[in-house]
Amino acid sequence: MRIRFHSKLLVLLFAVTHHPLTHAAEWKIDPRVELRAGYNDNIRLNVDDELSSPEIILNPATLFSYETPTSGVSGDLEFRVRRYTDESDLNDEIGRLGIASFRQLERSRLGFNADVIKDTTLDSQLEETGVVFDRVDRWRAGLNPTWEYSLGERTSMELGYTYTTVNYDNNSDSNFADYTSHSGQFGLSRVLSERATGRISASYQFTDNDANIESTYSALQGGADYRFSETLTGSLFAGIRRSEVKATSNTFIPVLDENNNIIFVPVSDGTQDDDLGYIFSATLQKDFLRGNTSFTARRDISNNVSGIPLQVTRVGWNSLYRFTEILSGELNLGYFETETANGVGNRDRNYILVQPTFNWAFRQFWTLSGSYRYRKQTFDASNDDAVQNAAYLTLRYDWPRIAISR
Repeated sequence: MRIRFHSKLLVLLFAVTHHPLTHAAEWKIDPRVELRAGYNDNIRLNVDDELSSPEIILNPATLFSYETPTSGVSGDLEFRVRRYTDESDLNDEIGRLGIASFRQLERSRLGFNADVIKDTTLDSQLEETGVVFDRVDRWRAGLNPTWEYSLGERTSMELGYTYTTVNYDNNSDSNFADYTSHSGQFGLSRVLSERATGRISASYQFTDNDANIESTYSALQGGADYRFSETLTGSLFAGIRRSEVKATSNTFIPVLDENNNIIFVPVSDGTQDDDLGYIFSATLQKDFLRGNTSFTARRDISNNVSGIPLQVTRVGWNSLYRFTEILSGELNLGYFETETANGVGNRDRNYILVQPTFNWAFRQFWTLSGSYRYRKQTFDASNDDAVQNAAYLTLRYDWPRIAISR
């Protein structure tokens, strides 16, 4: 079933990118390739049984785009081969194909986004939620059509629908639940002044997983984007949300015991739980002559672990500084607080990320980068921590842009 769905989606993506309009314009293609070598001292981010190994990653990828005054297509195709010299059982291949297209009409704009991603839960779920039970392969596919309509010179509205399906390649030590979700979004924005734009949005999501657990999530929030000066911008949004989890038959869900081992807890037929809360998002960005710095804070609901809603509070800080025209440094800091939104299972934990990076464009098209990554998970159910240290050296080559006129 998974292969059939992914095949149909790839055919659809191919059809979108080979629209007849593309024969009358110019494609832009930006290929790149990276070779990364490094060392990871806790590959699976486990409390116990820490597996460490040198690793080598080959990462070819390309950006492509096509655009006219009234339509366009852009995309990102990436493939990553990762090999561990001491832990070959953890070798994997990661791939991603993302497509975004639009069509501009007189007063409206139609959009269509689609993606297919094959990665591991440690690559994706950890950065999305701060939660990961185990390192298993994950397939994700999504479709997102949108419609924007101009109600006047200063007011516009947007409607959207998102379909997502996720499949896990479970092993004997893990038992993630495959799931699908359907969500709808509505937004209304108005230009309040030359510096401010106000927005309100509403959303609803329904998720159903293979463990016979259904969840719904609805939210309403409003706020504004504001430009304080030419170099300082910010935004602030806040609202309320409601989530509901229902077990439609006798089932088991994975939780952590006091020793941080995965166990399965029964959920009885008809179990239902409602939860109300608040959500928010805030950003602040400052541009400097030699770089920029940004701060983000956000609380919302994520269903990226087996389709069960988790409340995730994120705080992040990123700073880029250019020492010279060819040498720059970047620091990325992140802090996550994650808790079960409806009391189904115990996933409460904190996650910390510290990642400094330097980039040296030592010659045209070539860049050498060095990075260090520190990850730490703490668990509310125990005093144990899971800590990971990893360091990498990356050589990247960006091909000159390829332009193809049709």
